[in-house]
Amino acid sequence: VRVVASSEVGPYLIAVDKARLTQRDIVQGIVDEMSHKMEVPMRPAEADFKDVMMLDLIMEPSAPMQSKDFQWWCKKGLLVNIKKVADEFCRWRRLRPLKAVVMAPPGSGAERLCTRFAEHYLHRNPPHLRYEGILQDALKPGAKSSETLRAKLEESPGGKLSLKTRTRLVRSRLLSNVCRYRGYILEGYPTSHEEAEALFTEVVAEEEGEVAAEENEEEEEEEEESAPPAEDEDEEEDESAPKRRLNKAVAPEFCIVIQSSEEQCKRRIFEGKALGANNEAEFLQKTLEYRRENIPDDGRAGTSDFFSDTAGVQVLRIDIDACTEAEAFQAIRVHVESRGQFFNYLPSDEFLAREREKEIILVESTEDQREERLRQERLAAEELKLHERADEETSRRRVIAESEASLLENETQPLRQYLMNNVVPTLTEGLSEVCKQMPDDPIEYLAQYLFAHAQDIAPQLEAAASRS
Repeated sequence: VRVVASSEVGPYLIAVDKARLTQRDIVQGIVDEMSHKMEVPMRPAEADFKDVMMLDLIMEPSAPMQSKDFQWWCKKGLLVNIKKVADEFCRWRRLRPLKAVVMAPPGSGAERLCTRFAEHYLHRNPPHLRYEGILQDALKPGAKSSETLRAKLEESPGGKLSLKTRTRLVRSRLLSNVCRYRGYILEGYPTSHEEAEALFTEVVAEEEGEVAAEENEEEEEEEEESAPPAEDEDEEEDESAPKRRLNKAVAPEFCIVIQSSEEQCKRRIFEGKALGANNEAEFLQKTLEYRRENIPDDGRAGTSDFFSDTAGVQVLRIDIDACTEAEAFQAIRVHVESRGQFFNYLPSDEFLAREREKEIILVESTEDQREERLRQERLAAEELKLHERADEETSRRRVIAESEASLLENETQPLRQYLMNNVVPTLTEGLSEVCKQMPDDPIEYLAQYLFAHAQDIAPQLEAAASRS
């Protein structure tokens, strides 16, 4: 196949590179270049796609590509030139990483604002970075040089690593695939002008006028960590220090400074609305360090001065005490998008509004279903109670009816039968006793006898009823 024509597309040429790559090789190469490095899982193709996936797509290139003078773009294939292809892909689709540094005093609530900032522009699981998190990742078992770093941390005064080590840790994260192609939100670091200069600039060789080679930086750092640390090695500045220039590979495009009073910061921390310190002494110490490095009163350059003077970044300052979090985020959006809207396959505001509306509908539907279920359970419980009460009322009515029937039966007996059952037996025994005793006053004796044996008739009636 040399030339393929279509009425819709028009004629085009087929270019075939010299690589022989499988689909797995291509996908794995893209993942290794643009995402977290991981082994791409393999699974058998589904029956409906098995024939398609096994199709041999090796083609013969069109005639112009077979010429020796043809100027190839990626002659050796996609994987060999993956970085070049990725850069071209991002450029033509207007995909650019968002790199921002956010500085704020402890207790300002910057962590919430940064999380919202990162989630809006950097997709799910965004690279929202803090120095403490980077350090913890480097100390995890299995991480490169984790044991050496842990030993270095234990030996360091106050548990603070040297400037060179801190710079290497943070820079390696900023040079990761995700940060290079998606960007990052770096919160709370650098904390001083010196840290900013070490992190975002690189040494330039004076003679050649090019960036000095730093391929062996990690090896040199490991050797430095294994050797006894020199006093004030990273703090003293050599007079013959080499010239440095901005490292565009890691330098941020935006710098945001959150401003807040000490009283408001303390209030947020103690009310649990912000992070920054565990007690008042720690809060005062961190606040003092922040003010010393960012609001110096001795004429030194502050941290934000590095970004405005050296990096050429316009610093956005937000007084969080004078606005709400939503208003602060809107100010950040306006500032960030002033140079053009970030495409980056981010969902539009309309899409986000529709998604929020769906979420609200889902929540309302779930709440309605829960209320309906509770109502049905309540009605069932009430109905059960009504049945129980009805059964109790029926049983009570039956007992009353039986009692009334027995009473009515007794009341409807003939007088002679009533006398024979209730009066005659006791009266007969009383007369017999009068005859036997022959009292002086037989009437009084008989009356006393009847009073004394008035209740004796009940057992006799029960015995007679049982015999009958």
